[in-house]
Amino acid sequence: MLQNNEGDDLKLSVDGKFTFAAALADGLAYEVSVRTQPLWQFCTVTQGSGKASAAVIDVAVACSAAAAQVSTFAGSGTIGSVNGNGTAASFYLPYSVVVDKNGSLLVSDTATNLVRKISPAGDVTTFAGGSSGTSQDGNGTAASFSGLSGLALDPTGNAYAAEFGGNRIRKITPAADVTTLAGNGSIGSLDGHGSSATFNTPSSVATDVDGNIYVLEFIGAVVRKVTPAGNVTTLAGSGIAGFADGTGAAVSFGQAYGIATDAVGNVYVADSSNNRIRKITPGGVVTTLAGSGQIGATDGAGSSASFSMPGGLTVDSDGNVYVADTGNSLLRKITPAGVVSTLAGQPGVLGAQNGIGAAATFKQPYGVTVDAVGNLYVADTFGNLIRKITPIPAP
Repeated sequence: MLQNNEGDDLKLSVDGKFTFAAALADGLAYEVSVRTQPLWQFCTVTQGSGKASAAVIDVAVACSAAAAQVSTFAGSGTIGSVNGNGTAASFYLPYSVVVDKNGSLLVSDTATNLVRKISPAGDVTTFAGGSSGTSQDGNGTAASFSGLSGLALDPTGNAYAAEFGGNRIRKITPAADVTTLAGNGSIGSLDGHGSSATFNTPSSVATDVDGNIYVLEFIGAVVRKVTPAGNVTTLAGSGIAGFADGTGAAVSFGQAYGIATDAVGNVYVADSSNNRIRKITPGGVVTTLAGSGQIGATDGAGSSASFSMPGGLTVDSDGNVYVADTGNSLLRKITPAGVVSTLAGQPGVLGAQNGIGAAATFKQPYGVTVDAVGNLYVADTFGNLIRKITPIPAP
């Protein structure tokens, strides 16, 4: 979105000539600037100011992909559950990370069964969960989880937690009141309401704009939908591990770790054992967005790209999908058209090095989330760190 003299706005979607709606009188000054730009791009204007004396034809706009600046947001790298600011805090296998509208993060610290909260200033506290390792409702640390895995936030600020071991979906209010939304602890994929439904190792959860919760089952190999009232149905998947695109029960997933939604209701699955990223429409039609199925770290479009056990994913407001490519220890980006690129990390190189792009390293990250301005946060699982990735102009 360009603006002229901080007034006349012009939205561009393609390269080429452009004309503002309001003409300038001869001799008046003009200044063309970038008002907004796509996430993870930086746009600049050349010859963008002067005086109108004739048709101005030398103003140009160019956009280029941003580079990824990786830093450590929280965690010392040492195993633990110590609260504190930034690197004074510690985590133990952080798996999922989500960001709220105020810029605070919630992290599922799986080895301790704790939900941790990180303020925008980097202050880490324990938000919910105790040490019992059982599924107990309650407030804050009086509650407990059994095999805590994925987290999601709904539009009103409620969090939802998947219990990989407890086979339940738990609800956590902004006041840290923990209740059981669906599931009774039995293993299965039975549809129903609340505790009459069953789950089979739910690994990840996501929410849509209407507050529905989508649950990915690791062993169950299905995607379930849970309404805010706790009604559970099966959206896609046959329940038998494999690979097949299609609709509803004709679809097969492998053992999958990550799930996310976009603004128009599509669901994305990191189909980990199939090394693919799948897309599900609201009607349950499943296609493959990217990935050949072969293990690798090749960038490219659609099936020409490759992944290695992709874990968590998230979707930004422009429809780009970001993937924690766990087996490769990379952070990848997929455009809505399915074009895959690598933002940060070195394929197969484990570490905790901060830096730009390939100069940075991760240690098998699983979780990733994006905030409103395009900053990414990664649960660097086996590094026991929370990393921040900021888009910057390419060097």
